[in-house]
Amino acid sequence: MMNLLARETTRALLRGMHLGERVLLGPLTPRLRTPSSIVQMWEKASLRHYQPIREVLPLPVLIVPPLMVQPTIFDLRAGHSMIQYLMEAGLDVYLIDFGIPKPEDRTITVDDYVTDFIPSAMRRIAELSGSSELSLVGWSMGGIMSYLACALYADENRVRNLVTLGSPVDFSQMFPFNILATLGQLPLQIFVDVVGNIPPILTINGFRLISPATTVWRYVELALNYWDREWVAGYESINDWVGSFIPYPAEAFKQFVQDFIIEDKLRGKRLKIGGRIVDLGHIPSSVQVFSGTKDKIAPRASVEAVRTMLPEAAQIILEQVPLGHIGMVAGSEAPVLVWDRIADFLCERSQARSSGRGKSGLKSK
Repeated sequence: MMNLLARETTRALLRGMHLGERVLLGPLTPRLRTPSSIVQMWEKASLRHYQPIREVLPLPVLIVPPLMVQPTIFDLRAGHSMIQYLMEAGLDVYLIDFGIPKPEDRTITVDDYVTDFIPSAMRRIAELSGSSELSLVGWSMGGIMSYLACALYADENRVRNLVTLGSPVDFSQMFPFNILATLGQLPLQIFVDVVGNIPPILTINGFRLISPATTVWRYVELALNYWDREWVAGYESINDWVGSFIPYPAEAFKQFVQDFIIEDKLRGKRLKIGGRIVDLGHIPSSVQVFSGTKDKIAPRASVEAVRTMLPEAAQIILEQVPLGHIGMVAGSEAPVLVWDRIADFLCERSQARSSGRGKSGLKSK
């Protein structure tokens, strides 16, 4: 009883100290980023190369973020960064930042990201690294665009390995988004035509409305755990990142809702990007797919359906993890359940190819 009382007294004092520090000095978590340099800029996009901290493997890695969010989610804070984790494993890491869309960018489409921004980044990485191949890591829509790029440029054999996290391909399984998008199709089209780029306040609140009970419970958790500085650091980092959402280009949004969600063209092999039909059955890469059992944005069935869309001989590893959509990338359990598995997958498949050899023989799990 005395031990319990002492513990709760200590926690109460720590809550008071942390609250005072927050009010007087600001966030408890310093905003430190992994050192990097911009190695290419074009239009609104930029390509970052993270300064290696040790000798790197010969196959570079390009991280592709989704639209409407800041890519800082991959480098959340010192000591809790997917980018830093992959670097410590010996990987040479790049990240494409699509930039913040302005009103005049409302005409940008998914085609532009897949046939211009991503391939341009690939070419620049090839120049800098000397490697004609690379690995792609994409989260959410970043993973979808990575699938598209891999399929469209399969004949060039640029992508040796592909990792996707919470990236749906079967939109018939995207309940309730598919139903809501279909029912609200006309009003949504009119709204976007009038407003232009989707304001970040709508996407932020959209995330929160998906699971309102979870949103409320997070505030309760904050009050209960304010004594734990590391827990508060995680909360602050995620909360600040969600608050920094950016506009979604109008035409890209309309295209995604119509072609992907409502008409489910990708699964039906009817999706045209850059004037070409996209068939994931052409992807030659080794693929690692993460689906979250707690993911309210991209249900497991919508993500894991890619297994039936890839070539029969594809080297594919499905990873089911007990995490949500954001938790896969930046949650407290992400290092053990996700980042470590990505590092193992990529490191095993990032050695230099022996001369005269074609595609490396990889075992499917």
